[in-house]
Formats: sequence, structure tokens, C-alpha cells
Amino acid sequence: MSRIKQLVKSVIGEKNTARLNRIRRTIGAARAMWLNSGTASQSNTDKTSVWCLMQVHQIEKALAVGRKNYLETVNYSYILNRLEDLLRLGVSPDSFAVKEAAAVMRSALAEVSGHEEDRQALENFIAWNDIAVDFRGGIDRIPKAEIFAHSDFDFGAFVRSRHSVRRFKDKIISRKVIHDIVRDALYCPSACNRQPFKVYFSENPDTVKRIVKSIVDGFVAQYVHDALIVTCDRSLLLPHEMDDQEYVNGGIFLGYLVMSIHAHGLGSCLFQFLRVNSRQDRIRKEFGISQSEVISAFVGIGEPEDEVLCACAQRRPAEEVAVCLE
Repeated sequence: MSRIKQLVKSVIGEKNTARLNRIRRTIGAARAMWLNSGTASQSNTDKTSVWCLMQVHQIEKALAVGRKNYLETVNYSYILNRLEDLLRLGVSPDSFAVKEAAAVMRSALAEVSGHEEDRQALENFIAWNDIAVDFRGGIDRIPKAEIFAHSDFDFGAFVRSRHSVRRFKDKIISRKVIHDIVRDALYCPSACNRQPFKVYFSENPDTVKRIVKSIVDGFVAQYVHDALIVTCDRSLLLPHEMDDQEYVNGGIFLGYLVMSIHAHGLGSCLFQFLRVNSRQDRIRKEFGISQSEVISAFVGIGEPEDEVLCACAQRRPAEEVAVCLE
């Protein structure tokens, strides 16, 4: 909220306080409506977690660009109160949202002056709830050479070697491999680092068959033996954000996910999901997926057969896609 106030002040002027207060109240009401929408406690927990992550991500970005004046205006006590709300809602002190927020605020408070009470309150919160203090937050100072240390491989060859695979060996991918794949894919860009994604899978052959049956049809069905359901939670997005943001975020994640599958030596095929509410509702109900989650796509996954038949699927010339604006 402090960042929004600063932006509004820069647009309408410092002295126009009445208008500033009206805008602030409107934004505050929208946020409150978002946080309080829905009746499920889990939904409110998720929303509060994401709100906290959004606030501390703004702090991290300010640290990354050296905006110390922004760090001075942050209402750290308000964020800390929301973290305490999370613990009262039953969220574990070891959860990502709590550890991330505490670590980022700790890093920011080390850079500013005049926030002794906030620093003490945060340290008390960390100590009383036994929160891991080795969790990294804030910024890393990384040499440019280290960032590009792995950029000398042939990326073009790597992405061109990835093909949609539609015939797999009859094997189910293990939980460990799925976790490894998802762990890498989560490094995709995500709006305010909210990471509103879920990947549903199973190691139970009967459940896997149900997943595949619900998503794959036609002449491909008999050759797909394992699949993932990929969702993006729209409840974790604010009301004023652009329409279909869940598909934008979900699509970015999907791109990373299929390349991560490829990097782990497995094949994949995206089954883009139609935005048909009745079908989405049926599948969510069948597999216990929250109503707030949009099904972005299904991903057939598995070990390809020894010789893979792939559609040529040539790509358009780069000159047709990359348009130079004079």
C-alpha cells in the first residue's frame, strides 16, 4: 500500500490529500473484499499468504534497485500482523510464505534506520515461532560471470531437440522425478513471485488411468500412460489485475515445465484445455481440485518409445514473428 501511495502522490501531487485518501480507501476496500471473498478458510489462508508474498516481493525489488527511500516507508508491523494471522489460521512456521516474508523483512530492516521497534518485533516473532533463520531473503550480489556461467551450451539445439511425444512406454513416472521436474520449472517468472501453480499427479495406476481417461481421447489415448493436471489459482490474483492473468501465469509455467521434462530425459505432450466450465467443474470435482483453480492444461508425460515418430511441425521464420518498429 505504501508503494501505491507514493505513486499516487507523484501523479496527483502531495497536497491533494483528500483525493489521495479517497483513492487509498478504494484500494484498501478492494484488497479487503479480495481477502474476504469466499467462505473456505483455506482460500482465506492462501490469499493472506499471497498478499504477504506480494508485499515482501516489492521489498526485494526495492532492494535490488537500491530504492532505500521505499524501504523506509514500508509498514513492516502490518505485514508482521498478517504473518501472525497466518499462524493463527494454522499455517506452519516452516511454510514458504512465513519463512520468505520473515527473511526478506529481516534483510530490509538491516538496511534502514529508525525502525528499531519493527526489528525487535520481527526478531521476537522469529524466536517465539522457531522460524528458520538460514532462509535466504532480500538480495544476492551475484557476479555477472556467475549468472551466465551456464549460458555457453547450445540452447538452440536443446529447444529444437524437444518434440511433442504422443507414444510412450507403459510406465508411471515416480514422485521423486516429478518433484525434481517441478522444482526446476518453478524458476519461471511469476507475477510478484506468487507462484500460483499446482501440478497434480499420481503413482497409483488406477488414479493415473482416471487422469488419462479424463483428458486424452481420440487416436492418442491408447499411447499415453501418465499425465499431469496443471492449474493456476485465480483466487491468488487481485481484482484489479488484467483479465485471464491465470492463463498468462499458467502459460509461462507450462513452457518451463515441458522444457524441464525434456531436460530430465522424458517426453511430453501438451493437451490444451478448453475453457468449458462444465468440463472444468467435472474434473475438479473428480480429483478434489479447488474451484478457484483454473485448469491451464494437461501434460502427457513418460518415457518415449525407442524410436519416436514426431510431427515435423516446422516453425515460422523468425523475421515474421520478430517485428522491428522503426
